[in-house]
Amino acid sequence: MERRLRLRKVNDVRRVYHEGRAWAHTLLVLIARPNGLTLTRVGVTASRKLGSAVVRNRAKRLLREAARRLYPHMAAGWDVMLVARPPITTVKEQQVEEALMSLLRQSGLSAEQSTAPAG
Repeated sequence: MERRLRLRKVNDVRRVYHEGRAWAHTLLVLIARPNGLTLTRVGVTASRKLGSAVVRNRAKRLLREAARRLYPHMAAGWDVMLVARPPITTVKEQQVEEALMSLLRQSGLSAEQSTAPAG
């Protein structure tokens, strides 16, 4: 994913966690808040609960790839954090992508829907 599309600053990530709204799936959690920009920025994280560094890195790779593929379907103007959950370590890439698309639709962040999150 392009550098400008990544959520990289600690303050921006904290703002998403504290002010954002969350939607959960068995494989991941999506947390989002409006950013006032014309593009959506995406951040990915995996806690130590998932396992070793190898396992966490695989989970993050799966999330980044799903976000990269679905980015054209995301509504503009949001900061989004994707948080891996333990079951993600046992699934394939396609299942992660389907889970993310499901959360995008559920949250109203899918570009095909309105740009306001469902409430």
